[in-house]
Amino acid sequence: MTTGKFAADVAVRQVSRWEFTLLEPLAFDDSEHGLIEVPTGFTSDLASIRILREICRWAAVAAVLLGLFLAEWPWASALAWTVAVVALALYGLVVGYGMRSAILHDWLYTKALLARAECDSVFSRALRTGDGTARWRAWLFYAGVRIGGAGHYGTA
Repeated sequence: MTTGKFAADVAVRQVSRWEFTLLEPLAFDDSEHGLIEVPTGFTSDLASIRILREICRWAAVAAVLLGLFLAEWPWASALAWTVAVVALALYGLVVGYGMRSAILHDWLYTKALLARAECDSVFSRALRTGDGTARWRAWLFYAGVRIGGAGHYGTA
């Protein structure tokens, strides 16, 4: 297997609305940590980006309600619309990318096999070299896990 590449495509089965279980092992040859293998049967929620969609939804609801009931504070409605649009734009930029990398990252986080920062670095490298994700898009994913991932680390 080539360094920086996944051994094969991923085979998963959807087991709930947000969870997918590996049907075959998933192997990634990381340039810094060597071969990392996620075993068959591991369940992942893939890239945990639905929070962006929820932020968009509730910010839009807040904007409408603020506009209807607090017309004397137009800045509040404008701020809520801005939050909704930014969240929707970020969601649109990352949705559908990096399935294999996300499963690998979930495995590393669940088992705490590496320090959290190293798990995030492996995720970034896997996105760029393993999944072929553009560098700027991989950076968005990396920033997301650095900002919001702490509560999920070591949750096995």
